[in-house]
Amino acid sequence: LIVQLEENPDQNISVHEGEEFIYVLSGTVSLNFGEDGYELEPGDSAYYLSTLPHLIAAKKGQATILAVLYGG
Repeated sequence: LIVQLEENPDQNISVHEGEEFIYVLSGTVSLNFGEDGYELEPGDSAYYLSTLPHLIAAKKGQATILAVLYGG
């Protein structure tokens, strides 16, 4: 999926079955797992279990990612 991310000022956390792989196409992405936070730039990627509470959003404005979701 190509996903257009917006900022998430409410800090809405996501938890669901499966696994996720994301690849940043444009913008800066904030990816948080509990106390750990990462900033991903274009060309960066991440792979994680989506059963862990996580937050993914554009750091500022918008960001575009390629997202591959694996069902659980």
